[in-house]
Amino acid sequence: MARGALPAGVVTGLLVVLLGIAVSGAAPARAVDDPTRPDARVTHGPSCRPGGIVVEVVAGNAPYSVVLATVRTPSGEDEAVLEPFASVVLRTGDVAPGETIDPRLVFTARDGSGPAFVDELADYTLTRPTVEDCEAAMSPPPPPPAPPTARVEAAEPAPPPSAGSGTGTPHTPGTTTAPAPTTGRAGAPTSPEPTTGGRAPRTSDAAGAVVPAGSVGGGAQVQAGGTVVLRGAGFIPGERVDVLLHGGETVLASATADPAGEIRVDVRIPETAAAGPATLDLVGADSAVGTSVALQVAAAAEEAATARGVLSLASLTIAAVALVATAAGLVSVAGRQHAGRRAVGSVSAG
Repeated sequence: MARGALPAGVVTGLLVVLLGIAVSGAAPARAVDDPTRPDARVTHGPSCRPGGIVVEVVAGNAPYSVVLATVRTPSGEDEAVLEPFASVVLRTGDVAPGETIDPRLVFTARDGSGPAFVDELADYTLTRPTVEDCEAAMSPPPPPPAPPTARVEAAEPAPPPSAGSGTGTPHTPGTTTAPAPTTGRAGAPTSPEPTTGGRAPRTSDAAGAVVPAGSVGGGAQVQAGGTVVLRGAGFIPGERVDVLLHGGETVLASATADPAGEIRVDVRIPETAAAGPATLDLVGADSAVGTSVALQVAAAAEEAATARGVLSLASLTIAAVALVATAAGLVSVAGRQHAGRRAVGSVSAG
């Protein structure tokens, strides 16, 4: 006999045990599949609409009477007689909001050919929603929040120039002068301010920011190294809002949204920012939603001053060269005139 093999008696005993288990398990299956018994299914349960439990019952090949009973009405809320292979629909009465109902079906064979039995409908102990739950479920969903917005805070417009004002200031082409507000004292001096004729007034801070009342080239104009004031709305109250140059990761400024979800923040543009169109992104730290503001970045003040200095030097050089050339031309003309007079004098003397 091979090592580890089971004796023939043991194998036979195991087969008998397994066969017994199979037979004992088949008996309930035959009971469940009894063709004489009716079958039932719940089609509707308590909801926000009026009504209660609805059950559909389908008969087998034997007649039965069926009663739909509940804990609140043990004698039954609905009943019917099932003829072989027929079907009926049973209903409970209305279920009050918040009430729990526990239905069951009681079957009795009409001809005595089958036993009476009860289907507890164990999975259908149901509760009707409360009025508040129904109102919340049936009310329309709130509209989605509006996306956040942002803008550059506009400068206060300057007062228009008064016609015919004589301040003695030399007139510069393309500009006009507007009187500053007086202090209210008689004879108090006024300081006229030049304003750009025909264009929106602009203000400039010490850092070099230039913020127009309107937009320039699709966005507010600001010098590299300057500062702009941004206003934003539509963020979550209390959340932090970060401001970054589009495409960058450096946070230029941050602000906390007020109870209305609005912010006001000063943003300094890096001195290394390239001149031309730029975009500032405002991003909520909690909501992860954002918006953008378009800008026009001008060269930094130092670069502009250097460029003006180079232009002035070039202009002076050109002017000097022109002056030297003019002087040389005058000397040449004078020399030719003098030589001509000498020649005429010599001819006359001869």
